[in-house]
Amino acid sequence: MSRRPGTLLFVAELAQQETWPRQQLLDLQRRRLKAFVEKAVKESPYYRDIAAKLGRRITRLQDFPVLTKSILVAEYDRLLTDPMLSRAVIEKHLSEQGSGRELLLKYHVVPSGGFSGLRAMMVYDRTTRMIGVANMLRWLQRMGVSETTRVVGIGAATMIHVSNQVFLELRKTRPDAPALDVTMPIPELVAALNRYQPEVLITYPSILRELALEQLAGRLAIAPRCCSSLSEMLAPEVRRLAFEAWKAPIIDTYATTETGMIGTDCPEAAGIHLLEQLMIVEIVDENYRPVPNGTVGERMLVTPLFNPVLPLIRYEITDRVALATEPCRCGRPQWRLASIQGRREEMLDLPAKDGGILRIPPVHFRDPLLLNPGLRQYQIEARPDGLHIRVVLGADAGEPATALASLRGALLQALDQAGAKPAVTIEAVDKIERIGSSGKARLVARSH
Repeated sequence: MSRRPGTLLFVAELAQQETWPRQQLLDLQRRRLKAFVEKAVKESPYYRDIAAKLGRRITRLQDFPVLTKSILVAEYDRLLTDPMLSRAVIEKHLSEQGSGRELLLKYHVVPSGGFSGLRAMMVYDRTTRMIGVANMLRWLQRMGVSETTRVVGIGAATMIHVSNQVFLELRKTRPDAPALDVTMPIPELVAALNRYQPEVLITYPSILRELALEQLAGRLAIAPRCCSSLSEMLAPEVRRLAFEAWKAPIIDTYATTETGMIGTDCPEAAGIHLLEQLMIVEIVDENYRPVPNGTVGERMLVTPLFNPVLPLIRYEITDRVALATEPCRCGRPQWRLASIQGRREEMLDLPAKDGGILRIPPVHFRDPLLLNPGLRQYQIEARPDGLHIRVVLGADAGEPATALASLRGALLQALDQAGAKPAVTIEAVDKIERIGSSGKARLVARSH
């Protein structure tokens, strides 16, 4: 990672802000929001038009309309604040130079696809990029990572995805660290980790679970003092399994390509502390009305306050999350997400036992799957006639037919407790494909 003086200054500021009184943090947030909105309205044609339509000076964040991914894609050129930038210029740069080279000698570009499949390009200037790097350095600092710490990151296979770029930077100061990615076969990952013996392991929760099972089975023999997860939702069951395997704390992170890092765990593991000095997060219902703390919202609206090149105001992320109802025991002033229940698009409409349709998230019946050590990976396909579950079984699963019957029975019991009564089929497959360049595991697939 870059150790330029400016980056280190941002790291020091982030560390200091974690000791501030909460009101001081919110005052900083308000000042940054005011400056950010004024610049966006002045320099972005999209936001200039919005201000003109309102016919008055904007004084509240809620005066702005929600910015969805589809609007971001459709209004991309008008959202940009530098007239030298456009979709055509950025696409040409990506096709000729890739995301590893600066555009116009000052901009960093990262494509974004994610769950929606809509493609946009995130553009950062050097200061914004520096803040992003500082967030990552502070995250590593909390895990006790120094220049000499043996760290392994297992992320996306290509530089299109941010995790690949982060781990590439880590390897620059660790030339003996293996270059690993989530598409590699598990035996290959196990062999590389056994050779390197990392002190800190960072990867997707789906890979963390498989490696924990390999450790418990005796094929993997490493002793990390800390693990961290990123890119996918970390289920409590995976956290418990990883702790059982290594007796090491698991630090979760929450980020998107569009917003950068949204927050991280603290040692209390009581939820994701939001980086409120750098962004504003609103939790809202399906009609975009704010929900009380402790209530799971249908959407999250994020306003990053540090990217003036492509300003995103009230940007919609369809994760279903809930804010905590009380401060964290760790004493940090940033409020936190008490729960993350996955994407709104993953919600399943299932036949209810008493008639009608019941809408539930997959989190309600993941326990029978994640707690089964013989299961390595799973995917839920929502079909018109019910649920079809694909599973990858490990060598220790036993006789496949028996294992599948046991899993199906546990699923039906969990669904019954949730009040649903869908048809359920289950099959064993050799492999479940990961999503595009990110390599994330897709939990829910849909068939029409």
